[in-house]
Amino acid sequence: MSLAPLRQTTGRRLALLTMALLATGLLLSPATSPDNLARLPGALILSASASFEQAVLHFTLLPRLTVALLTGAALGFAGTLVQQVLRNPLAAPTTLGVAAGAQLVLGLVMLLAPSLLVWRTAWAMAGGLAALGLVLLMGARRGFDPLTLTLCGLIVSLYLGAINTVILLFNQEQLAGLFIWGAGELSQNDWRSTLALLPRLLVAGALILALWRPLQALDLGTEGVRSLGLSPGITRALALVLAVYLTALTVSHVGVVGFIGLAAPALVRLLGARTLRQRLLASALTGALLCLVADGMAQQLTLAFGHLLFPTGAATALIGGPVLLWVLTRNRTISTPPSGPTAMAPARRGFPVSGMLLLGLVGLGSLAITLSLGPTWEGWRWTPLNGETALLAMRLPRMTTALMAGGLLAGAGVIVQRLTRNPMASPELLGISTGAAMGMVLLVLTIGTGSRILQIMAGGLGGTLVLLGLLLLSRRSGFSPQRLLLGGIALSALLDAGIRMVLAMGDAQAVALLNWLAGSTWLSGQTDALALAVVTPVLALLALLATRWLDLLPLGETAARSLGLPLAPARLALLLLAALMTAAATLVVGPLSFVGLMAPHLARLLGYQRALPQLLAAFVIGSLLMLWADWLARTLVYPYELPAGLVATLIGGGYFLIRMARMPAPR
Repeated sequence: MSLAPLRQTTGRRLALLTMALLATGLLLSPATSPDNLARLPGALILSASASFEQAVLHFTLLPRLTVALLTGAALGFAGTLVQQVLRNPLAAPTTLGVAAGAQLVLGLVMLLAPSLLVWRTAWAMAGGLAALGLVLLMGARRGFDPLTLTLCGLIVSLYLGAINTVILLFNQEQLAGLFIWGAGELSQNDWRSTLALLPRLLVAGALILALWRPLQALDLGTEGVRSLGLSPGITRALALVLAVYLTALTVSHVGVVGFIGLAAPALVRLLGARTLRQRLLASALTGALLCLVADGMAQQLTLAFGHLLFPTGAATALIGGPVLLWVLTRNRTISTPPSGPTAMAPARRGFPVSGMLLLGLVGLGSLAITLSLGPTWEGWRWTPLNGETALLAMRLPRMTTALMAGGLLAGAGVIVQRLTRNPMASPELLGISTGAAMGMVLLVLTIGTGSRILQIMAGGLGGTLVLLGLLLLSRRSGFSPQRLLLGGIALSALLDAGIRMVLAMGDAQAVALLNWLAGSTWLSGQTDALALAVVTPVLALLALLATRWLDLLPLGETAARSLGLPLAPARLALLLLAALMTAAATLVVGPLSFVGLMAPHLARLLGYQRALPQLLAAFVIGSLLMLWADWLARTLVYPYELPAGLVATLIGGGYFLIRMARMPAPR
């Protein structure tokens, strides 16, 4: 059968996509407005008699347009390289932690040694290589499984982002600039970035095209590369170094511009591009035009809302997120879960009462220590429980909120893991926490902070909408755990783009939102403690009443139906319950903490396999994790305080990375 008709069809599709993106980008970009097109001849080569408008076009709008095209092309190249080397259609510089590592190192250099920014590309490349090396080190034991690599990359990105947030909180006088740069801002006032990016991109592109044959041979396996007389290890290493270099170039000049490296290769692959050379060239062109469209959207939104600045990096997520969701709905290579029982199916084990009693004793001891021991202006002191009532009155409400929030997140984690039949799922990774956070942010922006009940309702609605979106996304695949996790990543990025737009304003409201999003328990008072003390037992009781459903779901759909479980109503009820629990906890500890991932896992390690004992143990473990995170937050850098949610993220993310690194390879 001739391949000519297929190639012609692919060429037509790519041409139509190119024309559509180019037309959209030119319509949205202020540089190509009708007025500016008339000024273009005089603006290209500026003369002494040029008008102010021509000078603005020459020094700001045209450089911004070219930087957008170059940035998108670089990320399109980088995404295709990473996907080819790792044989993973969901790999990209952003999903593998490269961009987060580059951003963190550049932020540290910017704050600690600004004079060293003359080598900013080298610093960004060092951070990107370190993050990528960590992800690959963890994924190697699992045979570079696509889902494992994506999860490891997400965790590394979130972990490095948490460290970056700590830096920002301690340097609030520079918040506006760091926020805007970190969100990917393409504003220009000269041609320096263009002149720096263009030659480097041309050299990197030439090297990539020179490597396309050995890279294409990777599709045939290791022997395919060796048949050409090349080392497969060296080929992969060179390709990854080039991908990290291209990402470092963009991060060092414009900040983090996400999703282009994932969306562009995905689009050209879905439109029929098969050979590596086709995908490289088409991804670079598509990435350039996608970035142009996103930058045009950002500029139009900035013009429409003059008091707000919309970063291009956030706008790319608004485009790339739907593209990723579309890819997930059409990609048939993502496997569906087996119909039989999974590893999370309940074992026939008794209720380990002794372990539960031990957890209770540890909990009581932790309460006594964290409530009474801590630094003061006079040094470390042990405050008797019947001693200074004022000090205890300050500590007790925040400790109560930390305990309740940790228990709620742990319970939601158990529900989500059993519902998706995946022990790596959690409210944080599925986007529930980000949805709850977005609901809270929209509430603050529209009507103010409101009452605590209103905040819980807004957060619960946001988390529920995310879960319903995930259900719709994974319905055709039988609620595949892979699709749920990857869909949650995509929805989280969409919502995170909106949150970053708000934070990029850099005003007092943005600072307050940053403190809340980081999980600042010091903002909690008696009202918060009382509200959570009322809500938590009710939600926990509902979860305990659903333990039979939670025991049956890991057995598989066929077995669950045969035992009389109404799958659709049960799933919907459990999802709503998990969303409400997550929303209530997110109001205290922020959208990230990893308690919902770590507590259920620790409960299983202690031998609690069935739903009821696992829920009870997870409640206790999650409460203790947040309790100690709150204690560390107020003691590590006294008299300053860290957000307890960030401390929990650093602990939980580190634990997850260690567990992933030690996870045995599949047989």
